[in-house]
Amino acid sequence: MDEQTLYFRIERLFARYCACIDEDELDQWPDLFTEDGCYQMVARENYTHGYPIPLVLLDSRGMMQDRVHSLKNANIFAAHRYRHAQSGVRITARDDDEISVSSSYIVVQTLDDGVTELYQAGSYYDRLVDNGDTLMFRERLVIYDTSRVQTLLATPV
Repeated sequence: MDEQTLYFRIERLFARYCACIDEDELDQWPDLFTEDGCYQMVARENYTHGYPIPLVLLDSRGMMQDRVHSLKNANIFAAHRYRHAQSGVRITARDDDEISVSSSYIVVQTLDDGVTELYQAGSYYDRLVDNGDTLMFRERLVIYDTSRVQTLLATPV
């Protein structure tokens, strides 16, 4: 596959990822990952020092589905919306089985009062696989720069 087509497919995956979260289509979010996919959030400081201490660790699609179910049915939190901006997409490695990609993100959050604030900023480090029809996440490592995580970290970033 040529590089332009690959970048287009990566952008489509990232757009679907953001839409699942931003448009409250969380039920579809786990389907972007392989069955053994992993989603984790780690503070930049821990990542830089090699401390594998995630704030959030979901190491299978089943765990992601459980997270979505609890968000919709059990957890109590203030209503909110996210808007993602993702940029600087770079393919950092590629072989027959996997594509490694890095990018930057910012997320703004709007609560019921209508005030929008910067919620978080950081980097995504992704390992992607091609299932033939589309790309999927084998791993999404979210490295957040924001040193003060708000208590309303319910929805994935």
